[in-house]
Amino acid sequence: SEDVAADPNIQLTWMPDADSAIVGVIDSGIALSHARFRRIDGGTRFLSAWLQGGEWRSGAAVPFGRELFRTEIDRLMWRASVGGAIDEAAFDRAAGLTQFGHARGDRRLENNATHGTHVADLAAGFDLSDGSFDEARRRLPIIGVGLPPRTSMGANGNFLEFFAIHAVEYIIDRADRIWKACGYGPDGGFPIVINLSYGLKAGPKDGHMLIEEVIRAATEKSDEIGRPIRVILPAGNDLMSEGVAEFALPDDRPVTLDWRIRPEDHTPNFAEVWSEQISGAGGSGPAHPLTAVVRLPLGPGSPAAAGRAGQMTTLTDDADPETPLARIYCRKHDNKPPGGTGDPAWHRVGYYLCTAPTLEEDRMAGAPSGRWTIEVAGKGKNSDRAHAYVQSDQTLTFGSVTGLLSTFDHPDFRPVDYAGRAIDVYDYPIDGVAPTLTDLPPPITRRGSLNAIANNDAVRVIGSYRATDGKASVFSSAASSEPVGDGRAAPTALLPGVDGAARFGVMAAGSKSGSAAAMQGTSFSTALATRRVALAMLEWIDGDRNGQAPGSEGWFEITASDEDADADWPGQVPEIKGGHGRMTRPGTGRLPR
Repeated sequence: SEDVAADPNIQLTWMPDADSAIVGVIDSGIALSHARFRRIDGGTRFLSAWLQGGEWRSGAAVPFGRELFRTEIDRLMWRASVGGAIDEAAFDRAAGLTQFGHARGDRRLENNATHGTHVADLAAGFDLSDGSFDEARRRLPIIGVGLPPRTSMGANGNFLEFFAIHAVEYIIDRADRIWKACGYGPDGGFPIVINLSYGLKAGPKDGHMLIEEVIRAATEKSDEIGRPIRVILPAGNDLMSEGVAEFALPDDRPVTLDWRIRPEDHTPNFAEVWSEQISGAGGSGPAHPLTAVVRLPLGPGSPAAAGRAGQMTTLTDDADPETPLARIYCRKHDNKPPGGTGDPAWHRVGYYLCTAPTLEEDRMAGAPSGRWTIEVAGKGKNSDRAHAYVQSDQTLTFGSVTGLLSTFDHPDFRPVDYAGRAIDVYDYPIDGVAPTLTDLPPPITRRGSLNAIANNDAVRVIGSYRATDGKASVFSSAASSEPVGDGRAAPTALLPGVDGAARFGVMAAGSKSGSAAAMQGTSFSTALATRRVALAMLEWIDGDRNGQAPGSEGWFEITASDEDADADWPGQVPEIKGGHGRMTRPGTGRLPR
């Protein structure tokens, strides 16, 4: 739009020193006025923040949402001050973080804890009363991006990738503009460590989703100028979600997979079926080498013909042929980078299976709940293996549980053992015996549950372990035993995501100053990894930037291997689940539990 400014009006009453490193946080519900993110003088450590779900202002240098620089954040904090303390709820409303005036407005910060504040605290929060953190607090300013509510990203995260791409590019752009505004010269820039504790369950998982290509291009460009950019993502919490199937296809015989869709689901359900790599570009509409038939519970099925990229077919009930209950879309995917020249070396074709919500309302007919069936068959070349995934499914309204995740089902799959304990990929013997593979047999598997946007070598991927005994968290996702294309064969490393068997999650900031909460998951292990890298980056800067910058895959390999060995944990974690090993948590200034 012509109303979008080409250059932002950078407003900083305090400029970061040249020996600083930027911590970028991309998340939801980040409490900008929280005391853990303030300087010693009471001002904010956020250099800028982009609220993607905020109200856009004419002349802003962002295409949507609301951008605030430090000066405006400080001014809003001062206006919300009462008796020397900040009324943080009033600040949230004034800044547009909390939107009571919109039916679907963001109100996450009105809860006792939020994902984004918890992550930001673990990644870059400091206690104002602890003088030992003064140097790190001064030298680790923050650039934040608040992702919009689920009403914008979709219950299945359909548009997460595009908001996240904008967020990554925003953090890098603003960091570079601030470097130049500080007068540090046209070359170089602040080292940047970006925490993106989000992900998707389904996708091609070959390292070439658009966001993965954007991150790869950004990190390669930064390496050329000697300014490191590190992007750190979670492995995911989906190992037990029963949403991954990887299986061989016998000739002329379909493999049947049950897809269980729950009743009273307010949101659509999605699953994907992907081919193997196929050499060459494939043209504009390549045929899928597999056929995928979707059958309603006790109802008809879709055509058995192989689809072509760009095609779509609709599944209806015989009793009401005008009402769509499900659709199958066919899409091409390849390894050509965005803006690249020449033809891709290979392509793949994927089926996107989508059902209507099972909740029946007056304005629409609900899809039937129960056991849907997916039959996958292959004929000829490139049809000997298939990959199927259930996509994320969350409620559009924060705090509601009306978005119900579907699962795959198969008679050979066992989610728990005979004692009722969840089955992991491997067991965890504590007597020095090597772990035994427990993820048997196909087609449903726990392997391949890694975050779909975290499958290339340009990002660091962090899983979780239990701090008391080093056991990998059972929810922490694992890589595929046979990754496709350039997909990852393992996460990068593990950091604590659970304090202990009787101590849920890890402690960090609640949504308001002075509060704390425990949250569990690889998102918070990722934030601890971000903190480790950011603090190590300051040491690297102090050492005249000699040697490899912290946060590379090699740095994690050395650090995790050494710390895992030094910890002398009672058991081992296989690489497919634990990567290079288990790292110790950095100090956050909180009392140990």
